Amino acid sequence: MTDALRWVVTANEAALRLDAFLALHLAPLSRREIVELIASGQVCLNGRPGKKGVRVAEGDTVTAPVVSPLTPNATIPVRVVYTDDALVILDKPVGVPSVALRYVETHTVANFLLAYFPETATAGPRPLESGLLQRLDTDTSGLLLAARSPYAYAALREQFRVCTVEKYYLAMVEGQVQSKGTVIFPLAPSGPRGRHMRVVPAGQGQEAETAYAPVTSFPGHTLLRLKITTGVRHQIRVHLAAVGHPIVGDTRYGSSAKAPRLYLHAETLICTSPATGQRLTCTSSMPREFFDLLEGGTCGKIRSLL
Repeated sequence: MTDALRWVVTANEAALRLDAFLALHLAPLSRREIVELIASGQVCLNGRPGKKGVRVAEGDTVTAPVVSPLTPNATIPVRVVYTDDALVILDKPVGVPSVALRYVETHTVANFLLAYFPETATAGPRPLESGLLQRLDTDTSGLLLAARSPYAYAALREQFRVCTVEKYYLAMVEGQVQSKGTVIFPLAPSGPRGRHMRVVPAGQGQEAETAYAPVTSFPGHTLLRLKITTGVRHQIRVHLAAVGHPIVGDTRYGSSAKAPRLYLHAETLICTSPATGQRLTCTSSMPREFFDLLEGGTCGKIRSLL
C-alpha cells in the first residue's frame, strides 16, 4: 500500500474494534467514512484487509491510506457578498450543499471557500465545514457566514450563543396567513438515521423559536418573512408545517404542491465583525423562482413590498 499510515496497537488500545481504533487516529473522518474505508478493503490488520468489528490486540499493525483533504473548487456559482479580515458572507444558490459530509465531495460551499479563502480550512474545528458557522439545506438558498481564523470563529460562535446574530428568511407557504405570530415548539430527530425532525412535548428535544409575518397573500399561497433566534435543523420547515402552512415544495414536511425547489430563502444576515467591531447587515434578493410561482402582474406588487 503506497502513501499509507501505519500504527502499532498499544496496550491501552487493545480490544478496541477496528473502526473505533481508527476513529482515534483519523479524527477528521466521520465514523461513516471510516466504516466505508474499511469496507473498501484499504485498511489492513497485520497485512490483511480488516473488518470493522474485529478486535485489535496489543502489538497488531494497522495500516490505512492517507486521506486527501477537501478539494478546493472555484467553479461553484457562489456569490461573495462581503468579506473582511475576519469573515466572509456568501450567497448560496439552491442545489448546492453548505458543507461536505465526506472528503471526496467537491461541489459544496466549503469547497468554494477553500478555493478563494484557503485559511478557512483551519478556522473552525471541523475541516469539512471550512469555517462555516451555520448551514442551509441544499434546497434552501441565501446567506451563509464563515470565519477566516480560529479567533474570528470563536468570536462569531459567541455571537450565535448570545443571539446577537440576526437571521431573516423568506418563505412561500401553502394557505392564507392573515397575521404575524411566533412558533415555540421544541424539536427532535425522527425517522431513519434522524434525517427528519418532529415537534416534541415541552421539556424534550431542542428549544426552537420562529417568528413570522405575512408580506402578502395570493390564491393558495402566502409570502412570509421569518426571523429565527435558534438554529435547530429544519426548524422553519417543521414549525410552519406544524401550524398548517408547509413551505411550497417541502414534500418531506407535508407540502402537496409540485414545485421546482423548496421555497425558502435566507434573505438577511446581521452580525458584528470581529475585525472591525462594525455591525454588518447583508441581504440577498428574493430568487427568480419565487416570482415565477406567481401569476401575471403580481410580481410588481411583491417587489414593492420587499
